[in-house]
Amino acid sequence: MKAFAALPIGLVLLVAAAPARAWDDMGHMEIAAAAFAKLGPKAKQRASALLRLNPRYATWIVGASKGDEERTAFMRASTWADAIRHDPAYKEDKPGAPAAPPAAGYADLSVHAPWHYISQPFSADGTPVVPAGEPNIATQLRAFRAGLAGAETPDEVKSYDLVWLLHLVGDVHMPLHCISRFDRDHPKGDRGGNEVEIAGNASPVPCDDARFCPYGPPRNLHFFWDDLEGISYATGPALAAAAKLPRPDPKQAAIGDEAVWIRDGFELARAVVYVPPVGVGRGPFTVDAKYQAAARKVARERMALAAARLANLLNDALGK
Repeated sequence: MKAFAALPIGLVLLVAAAPARAWDDMGHMEIAAAAFAKLGPKAKQRASALLRLNPRYATWIVGASKGDEERTAFMRASTWADAIRHDPAYKEDKPGAPAAPPAAGYADLSVHAPWHYISQPFSADGTPVVPAGEPNIATQLRAFRAGLAGAETPDEVKSYDLVWLLHLVGDVHMPLHCISRFDRDHPKGDRGGNEVEIAGNASPVPCDDARFCPYGPPRNLHFFWDDLEGISYATGPALAAAAKLPRPDPKQAAIGDEAVWIRDGFELARAVVYVPPVGVGRGPFTVDAKYQAAARKVARERMALAAARLANLLNDALGK
């Protein structure tokens, strides 16, 4: 992320190898806060009961004011699928891991990094592409939605399905989680912009994540889009930002087909992410103020749409 010359080599490697997020904790909690406000009473009550079954529930409500525990837990639950990547009890997926979520629920101790994205390919310069693999965010959105709505699904598994959906509906609305660009510098794909270097962008505000804040602005394209709303685990800034999200188009918000969500994310990435000053290749490319302003506008529109669609999904699955 920043020049690491003065840092210990182990810390440099740790930061360089940090897994991709989408919207970071701040953005995910912002989406969750906006979605929570749109839940009907039955869906809100049922979701809150399911979240209490998560092993980390007690940590989610630390610091919550009296009467606000349910909303606080809902917001922080949206970060769980990223948080387990830093938990030593969880391991990287084994080769050939199943596409469908295991019925074990929280007994499953794999981080499932491939579940967060789908590497739909496109070539910027005629470089041959590789089709997206499975499992991916498309397979998992379908599986978790079916599990959450299923009459025979045990509550512990529904809880597991719910925390994944809280996160993945946010992830799929980040354009770079729907694409991988192939070019001469990236014959195996750029991993959704993770291997495209940038410079010139401003530090995300707010920022209270000690893993990233000391190193200054993100220096790759994916992290830049992740952090447009800031890097924070505090609920106050997320609630304030959620209240200022634009109103999504009702017709777009009513679309419940995850295949359409992914297609739109892919097309949006080509139209607004991989555009000048971001050129073909590894970079670094200097993202100017105009690009940054346009990116933040798109990000907030996508977050608002994600929140509306998430609320619709949960009202359908839990509110009837």
